[in-house]
Amino acid sequence: MTQHEALIRLMQEHQADVWRFLRLLGAEPSLADDLAQETFLYIYRHPIDEVSRESTAAYLRKAARNLLLNRRRKDSREQPLDADAAESAWVAATPQGSADARLDSLQRCLEKLAARSRQAIELKYAQNRNEAEVAQALETTLDAAKSLLKRTRQQLRECIEAQVRP
Repeated sequence: MTQHEALIRLMQEHQADVWRFLRLLGAEPSLADDLAQETFLYIYRHPIDEVSRESTAAYLRKAARNLLLNRRRKDSREQPLDADAAESAWVAATPQGSADARLDSLQRCLEKLAARSRQAIELKYAQNRNEAEVAQALETTLDAAKSLLKRTRQQLRECIEAQVRP
């Protein structure tokens, strides 16, 4: 396998997770796009020995984190970043090394929701509406909308955890 083919394979396997990790660290979507690309360019210039998928993923997260920190220093907009806590949270949330299983579980769990709950989640997260707008669209009070969203998020959390637990 050529170095170019190896890079393409690495990107196909890990790019989405690198991008999601950068977002977890607080990078805006466009910055996460740029830094994910820079991470793989770095790997192209400095090839690594792949021991396992997990070690490769950890190395890529570390490279991406360092690129983000360097960018923040360069931009003089340092924001507090607890990268170790973010790494621990990522590893705990993705025991198989990829967030894809959790996203697949989320989709299945969303399909199981009652229509009103699914509509509330769609309004809040897919359409990026605030709680007052969700309440108005559902023709309910603000407190009822907040309560519905809270219960629905808890339902989704429990459903996802039940599916991805080893």
